[in-house]
Amino acid sequence: VGLQGTGKTTTAGKLASYLTKNGKKPMLAACDVYRPAAIDQLEVVGQKVGVPVYLDREEKRPEIIAQKAAQEAEYKGYDVLIVDTSGRLHIDEELMDQLVRIKDTVKPHEILLVDALTGQDAVTAAEGFNDAIGIDGIIMTKLDGDSRGGAALSVKAVTGKPIKFAGMGEKFDALEPFHPERMASRI
Repeated sequence: VGLQGTGKTTTAGKLASYLTKNGKKPMLAACDVYRPAAIDQLEVVGQKVGVPVYLDREEKRPEIIAQKAAQEAEYKGYDVLIVDTSGRLHIDEELMDQLVRIKDTVKPHEILLVDALTGQDAVTAAEGFNDAIGIDGIIMTKLDGDSRGGAALSVKAVTGKPIKFAGMGEKFDALEPFHPERMASRI
């Protein structure tokens, strides 16, 4: 989950690539039914990382797409389903209602916030998503720059949730487990 422009779709591909390299068999689910070409983008991402993508261009209810994707993943023997959700420019009731419906329908093991924001924007987004749907962890994207250290500390402090992964570049292998001691030494 996350706001628009934080890199959710690309991060979904990076996470799928990471999991594949670590012995998992992931599948991606295209549940962003609002952003033009979001389904196409995830389809391309899936091809680039060699992971199948469940999509349904006719269904407009993301929770139904997620449910069908979960059934398909289980039937075909995939052990991880990564649901790529839609975002907004800011937190709003419609987005949160949609995410709650997806959560209630597929009962995910983890909800990860994809965050590329800095300063108070990062804190506001993390707090909003955590309060509305309950996140389990954070993937900090664009962490290859120095300006994100404060956001990482703030988001962790406000939510109490761990930063699980760090995006360290544009390529699909540029996702790694987050190591707080490395961030501390850079700061």
